[in-house]
Amino acid sequence: MKKMKKSICLFALFTLFYLNQYANNVLVTATSLTGQNTTGALATHFVNVQFDIAWKNSWRTNTNESNYDGCWIFVKFRKQSTSVWQHATLNITANTVATGGVLQTTADGKGAWIYRSAVGIGDVTYAANLLRWNYGADGVLDNENVEIKVFAVEMVYVPQGPFNLGNASAETWKFRDGAVDTWFPITSENAITCGAGAGNLTAANQFTTTGTIPAAYPKGFNAYWVMKYEFSKQQHLDFLNTLDQTNANLRDNIGAAGNVPNMTVTEPERAAQSFSPVTVLAWLDWAAMRPMTEFEFEKACRGANNLPAPLEYVWGNTTIGLVQTVTGLGTSTETWATGNVMAGLANFSRPAMRCGALATTTSTRTSSGATFYGIMEMGGNAAELTVIANGTGRNYTGLHGDGSLSPTATATVSGWPTNTGTDNNIILRGGDLFNTNDYVQTSNRVGASPANNSTSINVLGGRGVRTGE
Repeated sequence: MKKMKKSICLFALFTLFYLNQYANNVLVTATSLTGQNTTGALATHFVNVQFDIAWKNSWRTNTNESNYDGCWIFVKFRKQSTSVWQHATLNITANTVATGGVLQTTADGKGAWIYRSAVGIGDVTYAANLLRWNYGADGVLDNENVEIKVFAVEMVYVPQGPFNLGNASAETWKFRDGAVDTWFPITSENAITCGAGAGNLTAANQFTTTGTIPAAYPKGFNAYWVMKYEFSKQQHLDFLNTLDQTNANLRDNIGAAGNVPNMTVTEPERAAQSFSPVTVLAWLDWAAMRPMTEFEFEKACRGANNLPAPLEYVWGNTTIGLVQTVTGLGTSTETWATGNVMAGLANFSRPAMRCGALATTTSTRTSSGATFYGIMEMGGNAAELTVIANGTGRNYTGLHGDGSLSPTATATVSGWPTNTGTDNNIILRGGDLFNTNDYVQTSNRVGASPANNSTSINVLGGRGVRTGE
């Protein structure tokens, strides 16, 4: 991933700095500020953030429940009189997108999705898109100097629909019906009763088998977006470069060099790992995303309306091969001649592979290790952080981050796993590059629950979700 910064004088004393984002080939360019409006009260003053965006291997299909990919876009700004980067508030409706695209701002104004408006497949470019930034509402005066950074993260849309949780086969600690050893249907977001009775939900371990999972806990029935790839090193570096130096050092799990705002990292396209849960949650809050639940993890892998196959991996069958024979190790074009998953490595010093390394123009779901909806590396590589519907985890309601962190760069969202880490409401899912193949099974729940959320885990990566609107 390559980064470039440029200064453009636009109007009054506004100055724009933009980032070209190359996270798995998404590229934001030609960014400018235009159309400043100072009519009325300051709180209503706005300016348009104009940008071009392009990414490779995009799709929209009328199969697989009509799913599609897209990008999550958010904007950060810094007054040049301070060192604090803040999250920009976007107007909900006053936005423009190039022909062929949809630009949808979220109800909370924290970001927007851009995606195809019609069925298609292949590379996409959308030029001269406009997002209206309500800078007055963010406390910026008309004549202040500001810096702005535009971020884009590739996402995949998981449509609303019922699905089957768990399995009838021998996955470790799988979810199952309380009375019959079979999968458990999720048909709504309604509350779920846990227990040993028929029609109740249970699991053998790392799960409280009594009580009720509230309706507010995200169960995967409703639509949501999932990051197409795990955090790349560059994506985490971009986060670090918006923090102060002390907090950047605290959250640096990628071996970044230099000082804020110009820290750098080697192998920027590689999936990042060895995070603490606290650091993953901080990134998600900063990006106005949220952690996924265990239920959402399984839905994203298996898809809706599909019966679970015995012992299936996240790509839907039991065909598996460990990646071998690398070309371009540690480069932006790293590929592997054989295999469909990075798992079971004996060498614990080996880093995770490049995000999306197994996806090519000719790859299949099995050969690329993709989920039903086309999400990459949900199995193997770096482990996925998910919220257990267990104890205090049942208080999780799926609130999104607001882009702002605590003074020590931790998440501050109500109901999220805590920064103290003694509440046992996180479980790692999907396997990783070091553990054995069975960890990659969709319904396998053997992943560790961290003893302390502030402790780094050598296999833990990062991936966020955002509830659909």
